[in-house]
Amino acid sequence: MSNREERIADRHLDKITINYFDKLVQITCDEALKNYLEEPGNGAVELSAHILKEHKKRQKSELKISKDSLAIEILAHTYADIFSETVSSAELHLPAALSKAVLKLMKQVHAHTEIIDCGESDVDNNRWIWDGLTVFKKIIYKALGDRA
Repeated sequence: MSNREERIADRHLDKITINYFDKLVQITCDEALKNYLEEPGNGAVELSAHILKEHKKRQKSELKISKDSLAIEILAHTYADIFSETVSSAELHLPAALSKAVLKLMKQVHAHTEIIDCGESDVDNNRWIWDGLTVFKKIIYKALGDRA
């Protein structure tokens, strides 16, 4: 990637809220992240590479998470959030008895996807899930195309 391309990519990344801590990064799952992933040529793999590089620069230590594990975690949280928003917007089309239960469940999903906590295995008890899914990375990335 040329310096010019890097500057353009970094400008888009600047809109995404990422907080860097020892052994952990927190990514806000908001419109900025979703818009970034929707832009052609952007994806969670590139974002993960940026996050790992930036973490090392800011924290003076490597984040012990693989690029693919981080990318899959970002994708899973982002698309679960989009799913919860989509289902919530269908409220008017659901029977009243079902609507309340579905909305409650979708609010819970959104609460768990709003901030993506990506930590090393000793601080993140879900790391094994994302690490385990990396064996399916080719399938996941192919299904999501540019977004991966």
